[in-house]
Amino acid sequence: MKKILIPTDFSENAFVALHYVTQLFAATPCEFTIVHSFEKQVTNLTSRIDIGKTEAVVEDLYVATENKCEEVKERIIAAQHNENHTFKTIATSLSLTRAVNKLIIKEEIDFVCMGSKGRTAAEDILLGSNTLGMIRSIKNAALLVVPKDMVYRKLENIAFATGLKRSFSQNELQPLLFLSESNAASIKIIHVQKSERKTEQQRENFNTLLHILKPGKPEHTWLPQSSDIYNAITAYLGKQEVDMLAMMYYRHNVIMRLFRQATIKDLAKYVKVPFLILPGQK
Repeated sequence: MKKILIPTDFSENAFVALHYVTQLFAATPCEFTIVHSFEKQVTNLTSRIDIGKTEAVVEDLYVATENKCEEVKERIIAAQHNENHTFKTIATSLSLTRAVNKLIIKEEIDFVCMGSKGRTAAEDILLGSNTLGMIRSIKNAALLVVPKDMVYRKLENIAFATGLKRSFSQNELQPLLFLSESNAASIKIIHVQKSERKTEQQRENFNTLLHILKPGKPEHTWLPQSSDIYNAITAYLGKQEVDMLAMMYYRHNVIMRLFRQATIKDLAKYVKVPFLILPGQK
């Protein structure tokens, strides 16, 4: 059984992410945990009230949040009717990133899935602050980010973008392999080549990658770096039939720049492409 954690701010984008992931894992026995953090509400309210009333305020927020989570749970059960799936809910006063990382360990979570942005995010950005914060801080589980207004389609092609600068492990890539094998989806390795030849380290990393991803029958494409990595990857996504973009996240790598630069003029290239973020272990 796969265990999947779904952070929600009760926005429609959050429900779209939940609905998408239940369809993506339709044939897989799963336990879904819907979680909402009301930490910001606690901070806002307790700063304006008597300290003696804090406990009562927090208790009221727990009750209200649990009720809203239950409404989301009932809505998704009614929408998908899948006996392979079970659902539970959690309300927490911890910050979202702290709560998620604690639950990953406690509940042995395999995937975290969330919307690209919540109800307060501006239209001209690709990812909201909660999602960017999760990408930066998540540990020990893959993060699946579902774009706004995502309409599910069968997962057939997964693009895995890499600079081949670091080595890979079986454990790091297991979520990518699982999605490939469970959906009979091909993996397309894309690499932006800065020079005419790969370094010895890049060749070694590439061979390791091919070996690990062999069950997914990987293809590989070298993209010439005509301008920069961002432009090369976005151009590729705009031209190819890709159903999901996967990347390994390390601090300071290209993934954050890719997301920061993607504004409203670029959304047509991304709107139907979920992002699978694999947290690097080094």
